[in-house]
Amino acid sequence: MSVRSPNFKPSLRGAHPSIAEELAGKARALEEAGRDIIYMQVGQPSTGAPAGVVEAVTRASEQSPMGYSGAAGLPELQQRISRQYLELYNAEVEPERIIITFGASGAILLAIIGCFDVGQRVALPQPFYYGYRHAIETLGVECVLFETSMENDLQPTIADLEAIEGPIDGLIVASPGNPTGSMLAPEKIREMAEYCERLGIRFISDEIYHGITYDDQVKQATACSYSPEAIVVNSFSKYYAMAGWRLGWMVVPDYLIAPISDLAHNLYLCPPAPAQIGALHAIDCRPELDRHVERYRDNRDILLNGLPRLGFDRFTTPHGAFYLYCHVQHLHEDSLEFCVDMMNKAGVLAAPGSDFCPMSGQHYVRFSYAGATEKVQEAVHRLAQWRG
Repeated sequence: MSVRSPNFKPSLRGAHPSIAEELAGKARALEEAGRDIIYMQVGQPSTGAPAGVVEAVTRASEQSPMGYSGAAGLPELQQRISRQYLELYNAEVEPERIIITFGASGAILLAIIGCFDVGQRVALPQPFYYGYRHAIETLGVECVLFETSMENDLQPTIADLEAIEGPIDGLIVASPGNPTGSMLAPEKIREMAEYCERLGIRFISDEIYHGITYDDQVKQATACSYSPEAIVVNSFSKYYAMAGWRLGWMVVPDYLIAPISDLAHNLYLCPPAPAQIGALHAIDCRPELDRHVERYRDNRDILLNGLPRLGFDRFTTPHGAFYLYCHVQHLHEDSLEFCVDMMNKAGVLAAPGSDFCPMSGQHYVRFSYAGATEKVQEAVHRLAQWRG
């Protein structure tokens, strides 16, 4: 290892590490020492991509050099996603407004760079996916955090927005939410999109967990239906179970097509060609993918039936995604210490809420139930033994 010069230092714009990822490193060390750990901190499906995806990419690799696509992605994939908006939401979205990206994370980066200048203010409701805050702040944009309430399932309301001090230039909202699994009703999404459009606030709708919903109490809805100014971000990582393929997309207003495409070209040239070919086939693998959602539903019900008896009796309503966000202040004052204790004594790893909410996250823990059903059952059994 070379000796580090005192003249060279990392940029001050660097992002904070993920607490859950640091805990996962400790869990792997325990496994190397012979412990068995159930990982419920990670937000990705335990299954691989649909069989049709693998077959299609294998065929394509034998027939094509898989060179660069255009910066905005393969036209046939843009067209297929456009048809899907009509099929699922009865929303007309022109194919050229759909930009295929290097994961949904790439879409968020493009949205922030393409829509906000240094010093502008983007509001983020707590709790939130931690990567959003880090991306906003690293790019020199001010992240304006505001609180939500358990009465509203930790989803934002217009009243919450109106309570923010000073003007804001943008807002990011997720439904279904990470870490909460809670959802905004269609009329609430419409209300928020129209409110933002009226006040000149850029509305960014995180719809990454669309497809993973469990009942008709709250139906999923896309902001594309309500505002031509909204930016929608989606992903092939969650419902389509293609997490490592790193592919997402965004829907943008027509006047942002060229600026966002130019940014994409200069940042990463184009999205991965094999992933785009696979995604084109994944959209038509719904029967297989819906079976995954049924498994998530079973896993969710195991937690909903088992955890309240163990003291985890206050949480947001998990209408979608694959998370249960539990209030644990009555069990321990610090969720990080609680998660470490749970990992060491029960062999179950969850994500401390501190990753998702600086204000009150120390009182919450996120359980992911995206894994195998037998693992979720075993986790509840271990927690029961630990809690006594």
